[in-house]
Amino acid sequence: MNKKLITILALILVAILTTIVYFTLFKHEKKTFEKFQTEQAMVNFKIYLPSSNSIVIKEIYLEKESSELKNIERILEIFLSELPSKETKILGIYRDKENVVYIDLSKNFAIPQSMLEEYFLLKSLYKTLKENFPWIKDIKILIESREIETISGHISIASSLKEAVEEN
Repeated sequence: MNKKLITILALILVAILTTIVYFTLFKHEKKTFEKFQTEQAMVNFKIYLPSSNSIVIKEIYLEKESSELKNIERILEIFLSELPSKETKILGIYRDKENVVYIDLSKNFAIPQSMLEEYFLLKSLYKTLKENFPWIKDIKILIESREIETISGHISIASSLKEAVEEN
């Protein structure tokens, strides 16, 4: 009788321990999977910001959107919010068949500034988009839905922003 009781108690104890271990591991795996999914959704982006005599890099983490244009819009919103003239609004972002991205901005973006300031602004905008979205072939800046030749009168962007800021 004692052997039967000890065997039954041992089986019950093994069953309880197995259940505890199983649920502990299952919960841990679920948390690890959820953490992995969260990390997968967050993407590192670099934003290049103009300063008085150079370009400064700022790294941000954002949840990746399914639409590339939505990702560009979110990056641009952060970029524009870091500029001294924070009133600039994004009026639209368009992409053509050749992967040229058209960015339609409010008139607050085209403000008077020195040639160096204009260059760093254009270069930082170009680098921010080109490095985060390598598929972009070129960028065209529109102000109030119209193509412009320059944003401050110094650097021509009429044909290509790429030509205006890339070093050969």
